[in-house]
Amino acid sequence: MSSNALDEDACWALVAGARHGVLATAHAVRGTDAVPVVFGLLAGPRLVVPVDAVKPKRRMRLQRVINIERDPRCVLLVDHYEEDWDRLWWVRIHATARESAVTGDALDALRSRYPRYGAPGAVVTTLVLDPTAVTGWAATGP
Repeated sequence: MSSNALDEDACWALVAGARHGVLATAHAVRGTDAVPVVFGLLAGPRLVVPVDAVKPKRRMRLQRVINIERDPRCVLLVDHYEEDWDRLWWVRIHATARESAVTGDALDALRSRYPRYGAPGAVVTTLVLDPTAVTGWAATGP
């Protein structure tokens, strides 16, 4: 099994086909907060992470949004695991994030990947991630 760093284009190609990732933000007391998220791709390239009303939540003001208001730096880790280790890969997207109202572009990007977001009111607000660095690795070349 060989190790291969991926170029940015290969990273984005893998992210485009992925269904979810883990978003890490900085909590003022605990340090790193990591939470699984879904995402859409916007032009730029940028990413949009929904805050939705589809899945149950304790509160709509999510900690990840509060964390980003305090410190906009974040990381989205997208990976693929299977027992055939020749097929492993990961992409790490360092970004700055901001809360944003739901735009048509964001909603289109999310609906195209996750049909449940097609229902009216399904997405309450979004986090838009502006990448600052993209790195990746694959067990075999791109």
